Amino acid sequence: MAFETRKSLLYRVKNGDEFSWNEFYKLYSPLIRLHGGDFNLNEEEKDELVQKVMCEIFQKDILSKYSIDQVPEDVVYKHDPNVKGRFRHYMRAIIGNHARAMFKKRNSSAVSIDDPDMPDVFSEEDISRKYEEEYRMLVLNDALKELKNKVESKTFAAFEMCALQNRPPKEVAEFLNISIESVYTNRSRCVKTLKEIVKSMEEH
Repeated sequence: MAFETRKSLLYRVKNGDEFSWNEFYKLYSPLIRLHGGDFNLNEEEKDELVQKVMCEIFQKDILSKYSIDQVPEDVVYKHDPNVKGRFRHYMRAIIGNHARAMFKKRNSSAVSIDDPDMPDVFSEEDISRKYEEEYRMLVLNDALKELKNKVESKTFAAFEMCALQNRPPKEVAEFLNISIESVYTNRSRCVKTLKEIVKSMEEH
């Protein structure tokens, strides 16, 4: 699924679209697993974390229970297109709450303040920083996929080899049988388009 449709996906979940929950799961489960790793959760626990987070969102029915413009004040999440990042911050809070609980439950009999196994990720500053890094990495990866679908294959190849693989423009030009000027033009065009895609993806 194209990452730029995240905002529309939230509306489709709200409106009960038949396939929207499956798309929602595919879109956000990698982020949940990544952030679970920041709490020292193992692979089995990450799987459980994904289920817990998804179940909470589904059971609270935040995305479809309320009118987008009339969410009660006591409800944590309100989708507002004019407020950047609200939904991903809401996701971070849910992931963190469940991950903390799972880690503490696993270590409840042995954990102390000085326990070397107790990670520093319980610092809100560290949690926020790591989550934003993970989110941006997922955005970039999906943006690259979207870019590849938007431009000609040779254009993307020139960008990929030159900008991502750091190959010399002359080598790229010879390999693709295009001029060096075309390599620079394709790279510049792709960088501009990539920035636009990333911006559209981060608008919520």
